[in-house]
Parts: sequence; C-alpha cells; structure tokens
Amino acid sequence: MARKNVIIVVLAILLILSVFSSLHIYQQQQRVIDTQEDIIEQLTSVRSAGRAAIDAKQTFINVSEGVSCANIVAVRTDNQFGVLGTVHVEIKNGTGNVLINTNPFTDLTTQYSVREAVKVAEDYTNRDVTTKDISIYFDINGTLIGGPSAGAAIAAAAIAAMEGKTLKPDGVITGTIEKGGYIGQVGAVLEKAEAAEKNGMNLFLVPKGYKKLTYYEQKTKEYDIFGFTFVRSYYVQKEIDLGEHMKGKMEVEEVSTIEDVVAYMML
Repeated sequence: MARKNVIIVVLAILLILSVFSSLHIYQQQQRVIDTQEDIIEQLTSVRSAGRAAIDAKQTFINVSEGVSCANIVAVRTDNQFGVLGTVHVEIKNGTGNVLINTNPFTDLTTQYSVREAVKVAEDYTNRDVTTKDISIYFDINGTLIGGPSAGAAIAAAAIAAMEGKTLKPDGVITGTIEKGGYIGQVGAVLEKAEAAEKNGMNLFLVPKGYKKLTYYEQKTKEYDIFGFTFVRSYYVQKEIDLGEHMKGKMEVEEVSTIEDVVAYMML
C-alpha cells in the first residue's frame, strides 16, 4: 500500500511538472507570436508611410523648367581677399542628372556639396526631379572653386528654381549644407563679410555662432641694432562682433537650417 502511494505521488509530481512545462512553453511561444505581430505591424506601418510619402511626392508637384541664382562669397587663395560671385541653377527636362559646369575648375568637395544641396532642396520642396536635369554653374572671379561653403547658397537657389521663385539680389550666405538641411561651419567669415559689404550686399547670413568671431591681426615692430633695421611680424588675437562691425552698413544674421535661409532670402 505504501509503495502504491509513493507511485501515485511520483506520478502526480510528474503530471504537475508536465503541466508547468507545457504552460511555460506556451507562454514563450505566445511571446514570440506577439513579438512577430508587433514586427509585422511596424513593417506594415513603415511600408504604408513610405508608400504614402512616395505617392505624395509623385502627386504633390512635378517640377517645371526653371532657373534661379544666388550670391556666393569666397576667399581667393592667392591673396586671401574675399570675392563675390553667383551660383546659377537651371532645371530642364531630363533623366534625373545633376550636372556641374567645372569652368572655373570645381574641386571634389564642392561637387559633393552641390549634390547634397540638390538633395536638401528636393526634400524641402517635396518635388519630384526624376524626369529633370539640374545644371549648376558658377560665375566668380577665380580659377578654382574649392570647399563646401557655398552649399547653403546652392540649396537656396535650387529651392527657388524648383518653386519658380527668386532670391534677394542684395543678400548672400556663407555656410555648408548638411543632411537634414542644417547649415554647417565655414572659415574666413570676416573676409567674406567685408567683400559682401563692399559689393553692395545688405544682408549677410552666417551659420549659428559665427556672428562673434575670433581672428588674428598681424602686427609689425621695427628694431634698430647696430645701424641695421629689423622687422618682426607677429599676430594678436582679437574678437569682433560682426553685427556691430557692420552696423549701418549691412545686416548680419545667424541661421541654423535651410528653413531659416529661405525665410530671410526668398522673395
């Protein structure tokens, strides 16, 4: 009798363990199913959103042929003087190419900046340019166009061309264009500002944080030693508020995104 009871207890324990094991396996499978359902739901949402975005892009506006231009400012490498020029954007029927006139010679960083600017303009305007060719060319006093600092101006000109609008003829921006339409850092801002002011610009846009500048002013000092005159050159660090420096001559404003640029520059 005792042995029978032991067997019954063992069987009962095995049955309970089997039930708990089955329950545990069921719960694990249910969690896997729930996870898979969540993933499927997310993929469906993303696919729907992507399809909606594509449909919106395709049905919102088809770009017509158009032209626009924006002022650009650069610094010559031979004498470090600022020069003013223009970048022109022309849209014609085509196959989605971005064409860059390399006369004057345009280095690779500028060419990359052009393509990034066009992509930012396309995203900003929600325009479909797959059936258009976009041509970019520069008109500036120089034999070499280098660096990405005209990116923001190129993006603004591309937006104006896509929307059939124009930019202020007395405004200019220096700044790179980054993914998402952010305006990035540049150099030689003081030299560019002075060139813009001397060439009749009334509005000068700079990246965020570039209104107050630190620069180095060259100084010289003469020494007379045993009848000989020696000249020593050295540099003194100075700070300048560009807005105060150009007060009464030219408005200086900081911008962070392409939306800021459009707000200031678009007519």
